[in-house]
Amino acid sequence: MTRLNFVEKLYQGRNCYSDHMSSDELALLHIHSKVESIIADLLTRNKVVFLTGNPGDGKTFIIKTLGENIAACHAYVQADLNNVRDYNAVACALIECYTNEKPAIVAVNEYPFLHLLRSIKALSPIMYDEIQRVRRSVIAYSISGPLSGRVAVIDLNERNLLAPGYHHLDNLIDRLVHLLQEEPVYDETLKYNLAALSNSDIKRQVLTLFELAAAECEHFAVRDILGALAFILTAGVNENYQGHRYYSTLFEGSNELLRAIQQYDPIRLTVPELDERLWNGVITDGWRIALPEKYPKDYDDVAEAVDCFKEIKRRYFFENSQGEKLIALQPDEVSRSKELFIKLESQKKKTKEALILAMNKLFLPSSKDKSQLRIWTTHRYDMSIDAAVAVSSKAVSAAALDLLAPRPADWIKGLEYVPNHLIMKPKGAEEPRLVMDVDFLRTLLAVDSGYPVGLLAPQYEQAVTLFLQQLDNSGIAEQNEDGETILACRSQSFQRTVYIQDGKYGFGEDER
Repeated sequence: MTRLNFVEKLYQGRNCYSDHMSSDELALLHIHSKVESIIADLLTRNKVVFLTGNPGDGKTFIIKTLGENIAACHAYVQADLNNVRDYNAVACALIECYTNEKPAIVAVNEYPFLHLLRSIKALSPIMYDEIQRVRRSVIAYSISGPLSGRVAVIDLNERNLLAPGYHHLDNLIDRLVHLLQEEPVYDETLKYNLAALSNSDIKRQVLTLFELAAAECEHFAVRDILGALAFILTAGVNENYQGHRYYSTLFEGSNELLRAIQQYDPIRLTVPELDERLWNGVITDGWRIALPEKYPKDYDDVAEAVDCFKEIKRRYFFENSQGEKLIALQPDEVSRSKELFIKLESQKKKTKEALILAMNKLFLPSSKDKSQLRIWTTHRYDMSIDAAVAVSSKAVSAAALDLLAPRPADWIKGLEYVPNHLIMKPKGAEEPRLVMDVDFLRTLLAVDSGYPVGLLAPQYEQAVTLFLQQLDNSGIAEQNEDGETILACRSQSFQRTVYIQDGKYGFGEDER
């Protein structure tokens, strides 16, 4: 198999499994992860380690990489439970390790793990209970202590290898490019791709798109990452994509990661003046490799001109020194949500106030109140239309609410992890909770930036409304001073205040 064939087959997972790879091939595709040193340390301390995750996520890969560590501590190993018919035999071996404080490691997909747990439960309820307790506490919302028991469960679904700051892809791209360059390169498209991805500025732009995909907080397996890079580099050699360079194939593949990247295609970023200049071929400065060969204006056929423009716009993004400025045109809520997770601990008060303000704006778009979350009530007789009026006579102080993000337990600290949701709840209480995933958070941030509430999907307002009702029912909400009641006209975004003083009703001025 040539090096090109080897890399090509990484796409769609056809060559991503480590079972039949040589040590050189393993080293080439290995994505160094903190999880390896974590597992090595656990085995040294005689723990029983369950390594779980989806197929193609590197479980067997990791065990092979740790072969010397495993041998040194004489650990029991089960690298592929899919090939095991007798779960009781494996369960007995693990229970013996558990009881006699010997190390063990098992790589197992979720479904076989459930079957193995049934066998362990029947033979050792104590070990089963500890496994379940550890599974629930791997990702926590508060500071946790060291691993005190005998069992560790590491779920690779919690690992985010694409997150900013880890630089895993940078090194992997270099290795794949170097591998393909070791053989004579005759295909012009492949030659172009290798030259482009050898340029640090171009590679940085490619990595930026992978980081944007990571900001979706979805899990991408090692198989997805390897497949995406293989497709970008080599698809243009295949007859189905003949001549398509990396800046096109990046948005044409069909694996999970490439589909996530497609929503950040530069052709979606409209800059009328720039687009006109690209169409007419006016931009001649700043190209990192060479000037484009043809421009849209050179075509008489409209469809061909549009295809050419897409190629030029993408090429400008990666290969022109000004292309990086297009990143700033991505929707504001995308970059804000990304920063929100990364900087939550240092900016928790500011983030909490921004989310409270956005929730208030769901009911009164002109609201500027971020110091308290108002308890809004809406009434409608026809559920197919939005309620025109919202009423609030109570509120919960921002100081009484807590904002939490999930985090790995201390014993797994260093795992490449990015939170995929936030939780708002009363301080000192576990309920009620408002769980805000990435889409929810981006919606609130868009509202905070002035996005029309009427254009939002209804489930977000419904979730906030339910949370407000639960806060009110829990008794945490307090009445407004002077019996103040706010009537919010949602369609025209103004409010009128009704208050009670000395047993008499009064009305405040309309506020916009």
